[in-house]
Amino acid sequence: YAALSGHAPFEARHRPELYRRIRGARYPLSPRLSPRARALIAHMLDPEPTARPSLEALLGHPFLTQ
Repeated sequence: YAALSGHAPFEARHRPELYRRIRGARYPLSPRLSPRARALIAHMLDPEPTARPSLEALLGHPFLTQ
């Protein structure tokens, strides 16, 4: 996320709000990002750890293989 956008995905002034954003997977996505980049970010930042991709799956993602 940071490599593509230049900042952290979850930012807030107060810790409770930061945690709400993390649990809700609420982060801004630049309209300049491609659909493949958006899909990769969404997959990597899934709030459910077991739903996040493995390293092998990441390396095979269309954003990285296009």
